[in-house]
Amino acid sequence: MYDSFENLKDDKKKIILNACIHEFADKGFEQASTNRIIKEAGISKGILFHYFKNKKRLFFYVIDYCVQTMMDEFKKYPLKETKDIFQRVSEVGVIKLEIAREHPYMVKLFMKAIASTPQEMRSEIEMKYLQVSREFMPMLFENIDYSRFRSKVEPAKAIQVIMLFLGALGEKYLKDYRGKEREMLEDYDKILAEYMEYMEILKYGMYAQKGSNL
Repeated sequence: MYDSFENLKDDKKKIILNACIHEFADKGFEQASTNRIIKEAGISKGILFHYFKNKKRLFFYVIDYCVQTMMDEFKKYPLKETKDIFQRVSEVGVIKLEIAREHPYMVKLFMKAIASTPQEMRSEIEMKYLQVSREFMPMLFENIDYSRFRSKVEPAKAIQVIMLFLGALGEKYLKDYRGKEREMLEDYDKILAEYMEYMEILKYGMYAQKGSNL
């Protein structure tokens, strides 16, 4: 479908993609200008639409490219061996923040896509994010020691609570930093400390304490 673009040299593709990422991240889908994109990329509008046909297909290609880039980056961080679900979740959270610092415009694009993309396109974007979550979800729970939970805490329900909480926390940050993405990256240490504190609270409430039969 995108053979003409895929056959370009990597450096040329990167120039075009970076121009698209910056424009969609700054302006969102509806306000993004292909005129600004072609000016930054140094190509004609005819060439741009030869590669992608229309603005919508260009936008979804860029989203897919950013998702794949973030996934590839994540795979560069080998997870430490642990049987503690909270250590695993905390480690994954730190990795996500590190990747966000390395690719701020991609993060801004994701936030913009969720917040301001037309409703008829949003479901497709959400489906893409869901597919990524499903791919990485098993990794979170691999080799976890569920015997550490309190006797009255069902592991399956505990995991559900953790995932619901992480989803809600993500929504909180999206809301708090909407339109202030650079500020979010500047607050890296603050967000990380808050994240770790939440993990400790959840851990204290769910894990059996030494010497306790609860």
